[in-house]
Amino acid sequence: MRRKNLDHSLIREYLTEALMQLMEKKDYGDISVGEIAERAGVHRATFYRHFSSKEDVLRCCLSEIIKEAEGDRSLLHEDFTSFIRPVFQAIYDKKEQMLSIHRTGLSSLLMDVLKDYFDFDDGEEDGDSFTDNVTIGQYRTAYQIGGIYSCLLLWFSHDMRETPEKMTQIAASIY
Repeated sequence: MRRKNLDHSLIREYLTEALMQLMEKKDYGDISVGEIAERAGVHRATFYRHFSSKEDVLRCCLSEIIKEAEGDRSLLHEDFTSFIRPVFQAIYDKKEQMLSIHRTGLSSLLMDVLKDYFDFDDGEEDGDSFTDNVTIGQYRTAYQIGGIYSCLLLWFSHDMRETPEKMTQIAASIY
């Protein structure tokens, strides 16, 4: 059944869901764009109107998962625990999807999503200038993002056995 006259976000949702369903049954590398489109009920051309690649679909999936965390940027420096807890919870709530993406070797896509969550911009002014166009605040934020990302990879590597609360405690203790 082909879906017609759907809005952009709904089509993206169907395509993302289709890829995740296919990844439950097949290796990521063996999944074609045509299969994703067919599973989603849209034409292959529709896929390319909404995504540039399968990786783009996964990035969208990760972004949607992290958006569920809805962090308050002001908490980053005031109350890191409250800022990061929703991230671990949102990831844990989508455990199977996260582990599936990790098993494909594409966890690196999470780095871009974390940069968005932390509102990291390489060119933003955030504190005293440290070097040309880079601030100490930017280095601090980059360090935090890298640390959280590394913790997530370790968490994924042993099937996310710790609870989101435990991961929050770990992250806050090394913050």
